[in-house]
Amino acid sequence: MVLLKNEELIIKTGNLMGKSHPTVTRIEALRLCQVFLRSSRGCNWLMTAHGQPIVQGITNAMSEINEKTLVREGCRTALLALRYSGNHHRCFWFNAIDKILYKILCGSCNSSSHAHQTLCHGELFNIDSKDIMDIHPYVWDILGYLAVHCDNEHFSVGTCQNNFLQGLISCACSLATDLTLKKSPLKLSKEEQEPALRAVLMMLLSPSQFIFSEASSKFLEAVLPLDNEYMNMFMSSLESNVTRNLTASFDCVKIMTNLMNIACLLVVQSNYSLNKRSAVDVLSNIIKECLHDHLYITRSNFASHLQFCFDGSSCCYLSEEWEGENIVLFYGLVVLFNLLKSDNFICFHCKRKLDAGIVCHECRDHYNEGLVGVLKQALCQNMSPGPKSYIAHILNGESLSAHAAILSARCPKLLPSEKTFVRDGSVTYEWGRRSCYHVRMSDRVDSHALKKILEYAYTGLVTVDDATVKPVKTLAKYCHLRSLHLMLQKEQPRWHSCPIYDLTTALEPAKHSFSDIILEAQSNDKMECHHGSCQLSTPHIHSHKVILSVSCEYLRALFQSGMHESFAETIRVPVGWEALRKLVQWFYSGELPRVPPDCRWKATSTEEKLSILKSYAELSSLADFWFVDGMKEESLQVLTSCLNSSSTDASLAFIGFAANLGQWELVEAAISSVAHLYPRLRDSGRLEQLDEDVLNMLRTEHVRYLQHRSASK
Repeated sequence: MVLLKNEELIIKTGNLMGKSHPTVTRIEALRLCQVFLRSSRGCNWLMTAHGQPIVQGITNAMSEINEKTLVREGCRTALLALRYSGNHHRCFWFNAIDKILYKILCGSCNSSSHAHQTLCHGELFNIDSKDIMDIHPYVWDILGYLAVHCDNEHFSVGTCQNNFLQGLISCACSLATDLTLKKSPLKLSKEEQEPALRAVLMMLLSPSQFIFSEASSKFLEAVLPLDNEYMNMFMSSLESNVTRNLTASFDCVKIMTNLMNIACLLVVQSNYSLNKRSAVDVLSNIIKECLHDHLYITRSNFASHLQFCFDGSSCCYLSEEWEGENIVLFYGLVVLFNLLKSDNFICFHCKRKLDAGIVCHECRDHYNEGLVGVLKQALCQNMSPGPKSYIAHILNGESLSAHAAILSARCPKLLPSEKTFVRDGSVTYEWGRRSCYHVRMSDRVDSHALKKILEYAYTGLVTVDDATVKPVKTLAKYCHLRSLHLMLQKEQPRWHSCPIYDLTTALEPAKHSFSDIILEAQSNDKMECHHGSCQLSTPHIHSHKVILSVSCEYLRALFQSGMHESFAETIRVPVGWEALRKLVQWFYSGELPRVPPDCRWKATSTEEKLSILKSYAELSSLADFWFVDGMKEESLQVLTSCLNSSSTDASLAFIGFAANLGQWELVEAAISSVAHLYPRLRDSGRLEQLDEDVLNMLRTEHVRYLQHRSASK
């Protein structure tokens, strides 16, 4: 990120990709770009300022068919750039990326008469150069990302003339189905088949109507002769693999391939003769096994063409794919979503049609409830945006009353503008220290639809039946709830999108922030507050009782106790300022800010490291007294990763601090990070500030370390 700020370097790098420079120079320039493109932030920075020359250099390299290494590095760079959405996709289309990809598939024949006509996949591979075959997985991945980030506007003109893209789509669909049915003469492994099948699925999920139409027609053309037999073959294979004895190992690649094929079939058409209860049961088992890590596979584990992403030092490479690490979980959710979308999905007990979601409200106690529990459990975990989006499209929620603080963060369009937000004495009343506001909605707003919008604002989930879909959809569009609007249209979740439940915007300083409580840090520092007319000079945060009550049992009991403290305007929290900021972030977003133990952390001074480490120890201690579920465990995880990369002085000082707080799990984690240095620390006298109990723990851990090292040797 520091290098990206060097304009001269970036311009020079773009120039060195040009055709006038030696191949070896162009390759190294591409590899440097790959480092810049490892994260979405780096990609955005690079492409915003230098998108056109960088894309031009990448596509020029991909066009050099006779230079295998140059083509490969160009494809790798394009793959990293196209993972993320942005205007640079238009640059790739402008530089005829579809024609370039097609020529890579054609290999050395690109100068022949075949270069100017589209070929079926069999003809392509019959004339293909063997030296270029290992680049094909990059072609399929690039094609998939191009499709899933493409909109209708790009192909609004001259669509029918796009022969190269049509050829790529036809080739991908034919290859994926032929390899699955073992009709292809090519001896390719499952690992080589997956990129083509993944590209087909991503094209079927494309927002572009042209790409979806072409892919669906070609895919159906390939599988039409088998139809239901094709679907039942994959479902039977999936069921036999998943329901086997749990002591046996799963064939993760086979399960993943079956799920991808089923997803493609369901996206294209849903009227299959299928035992849907059995299918839902199988998918429920898959999701359970994924959540327990019994069924786990990442693309990089078997797709060898992706392993270049992690060459060399990559401590700062924290980005992940939208679909998450465990792709079996992601594809299982895609299949479940599309299975439940089908019009003929009914409750197996009362025979009532399920218009949305997976729970029949006439007989909630039946098997569907088990699946709901599984999905809710999954949603509570630290998940990637893709799986979280699909779960949000599947699950149901419960309605709650409205609070202005939550609406200001989740659905501000339901509140009047700041200029018109005045209290009307005829409709406003006081209860404690809070004011209640009467917001008059238009007569055209359906009351049931409004309740559904509030339900979604509070939970992120909602069930809507046929009778109210239209008014809810209209109100969701007015409220700018795009994620809900997409759900109601039963559209696929947009790639790199996720309905995130985050209330931190309610903390922003504003005249009408609806704050009714102040959390004050235990600090003597001074701060200037920009929150209305606040005069408090010590470090503090203006908060909301309703959000704090939901997040913390102690505070909920305090506010409901009726004691003097329950009416106080300020609560003094026994932690420092850094810890208080992290605590509020946890309350409002459900996530604890993490410190990536990368080179930036290693370069941080000992004093700064100790200050950060202490804040997590304070949170761990506070979690015990305030009954904050999960925060103690999260703090331990963060500290464990940071302590392994901390200086010895910071770790020793932290051991004493954590011991004084009685946080012995943290003490043990810190001791583990310095146990191997015990003899040197003892001889240098640096352990004198530690009490005898801690020293005994350190000696014991050192002995354990020596035993483990001896056993390893």
